[in-house]
Amino acid sequence: MNKKTIITLLLVIMAMAGQAQTKVRLHGTAQADAKTVYFIKDLNSSEIIDSTAVTAGKWKYEVELPRGQYMLVMVSDASRREQDMEGLVAIMADTTLTEIDLTTGTVKGSKATEAMNSTVKGFIACMTMQPTEGVDPKVEAMKLMRRAVMDNLDSMLPLYFVPMMADGLPVGDLQRIFYEGAPYADLPDMQEAKWRLAFLSGQSPRSIGKTFIDLTMNDIDGKPHRLSEWCGKGRYVLIDFWASWCGPCRAEMPNVVACYEKYHDKGLDIIGISFDAKKDAWLQAIDQLKMPWIHLSDLAAWNSIAAKTYEIRAIPANILLDGEGRIIDIDLRDNLLDERLAEIFGSER
Repeated sequence: MNKKTIITLLLVIMAMAGQAQTKVRLHGTAQADAKTVYFIKDLNSSEIIDSTAVTAGKWKYEVELPRGQYMLVMVSDASRREQDMEGLVAIMADTTLTEIDLTTGTVKGSKATEAMNSTVKGFIACMTMQPTEGVDPKVEAMKLMRRAVMDNLDSMLPLYFVPMMADGLPVGDLQRIFYEGAPYADLPDMQEAKWRLAFLSGQSPRSIGKTFIDLTMNDIDGKPHRLSEWCGKGRYVLIDFWASWCGPCRAEMPNVVACYEKYHDKGLDIIGISFDAKKDAWLQAIDQLKMPWIHLSDLAAWNSIAAKTYEIRAIPANILLDGEGRIIDIDLRDNLLDERLAEIFGSER
């Protein structure tokens, strides 16, 4: 992924809504040879919307921004010449006096402004790093964005990151994001996430509060089993939808294994439901990934009765049931799964 693509995908800088104008006051430093600080419309730097002069490494900027402009992105002419992404700064457009150092890319301002800048820089770093064993740059980027959003729900910051990760947010996060009176709730870029919350909270067979739907599938020995043999029997059950051919599923599995080992004795069972079509590949993956729980499949791939019953359109996916067989959360991945289970069973010490 090249730098231009990364920046283009990162944020949509302008969002329109009926809000009063915001008076922004900025001051700071720039490189010794900088003459100008540019304010740009988006992170692709394709449209300069304003500029201010640099004198002896110092600059300041005051402006009343138009309705709906909740962010400013800036870069010095020196950083642009060097194509230095570290010199780019992104801030929330609020009334807090903000100090910006374009030589280091750091800011001192409101809590949301500081979170925005550090998250943007962290996101860029994640997307330009090479994957290593145990570290997925996309997962790390998601963690950064989620933390920024959940820590700044009283600002417009969620407007920029929630649309990028809505599909991966659990219903609990979405409920917190769309609290009554959330200032960004009705803006166009938030509607997909808002729809997902309604979907998870209402009519879907995976909606929170619904009772699991029973079905019958074969285990690895070809013996038929019903979900009700485990679900609704007093223990918590994670129904995990996966497949041997699914790269993200395989990448997630060590995390699921760790959670199973951590919480199984405390009351957690896992039922793996595979969307495989070839039994050999299914069994080999179970062995390779060391998955010690119950495994079921009808070897029908996306035509699986499980996919149809639970409206699974993408994997990995999961459903967490309480002891009575009611759905209490879905699609918990990476640290979110452990965090949710820790809420239920308590953290190990």
